[in-house]
Amino acid sequence: MKKIFMFLVLVAGVLAVNAQTYKTRDGKLFFNPNKNQGNKEYSAESTEGTALFKVETAEVAMLVPMKSFHFNNALLEEHFNENYLHTNKYPNAKYSGKLIGFDKSMLAKDGEYKMTSEGKVELHGASQPFKAPVTMIVKGGTVTFKCTFSIKAESYNIDIPALVKPKLLDETPIAATITFKMN
Repeated sequence: MKKIFMFLVLVAGVLAVNAQTYKTRDGKLFFNPNKNQGNKEYSAESTEGTALFKVETAEVAMLVPMKSFHFNNALLEEHFNENYLHTNKYPNAKYSGKLIGFDKSMLAKDGEYKMTSEGKVELHGASQPFKAPVTMIVKGGTVTFKCTFSIKAESYNIDIPALVKPKLLDETPIAATITFKMN
């Protein structure tokens, strides 16, 4: 918990230089690594992502506690935390980057805007560059960012057992939704 607090204080300090910074604790991430996407056996969701958005520079940051991912099966959740993600050693996933194609004038009018997010993801002790399309929806004083991307477990030094591997995709699709209230 202390590391999460220190990360947020650091990010908030960096972003606080300019006044228009939005914060939320409503970041949602969902992943389903199953080859058969209709099967939700290994899928999980977190609704506990903390995110910051600095309007003037289009910088974004997000932190997700790995133990906040919940599965339909308690045993899978235990394996995820203890055997695959080692969440006691690597408690959080982090993203920091910029929105390419964002202009603050977009926030003045309700609508849907396409852009790209570029930065880096830190997960399981590894850091990888990140680039993915983002849809920004502005409606009624709320800004929602939606992003779908994929990661490879081996890129983050995550070992998947041979018994499970044939059931899973080579790249895990992840859907992220982050909502900020502008007032």
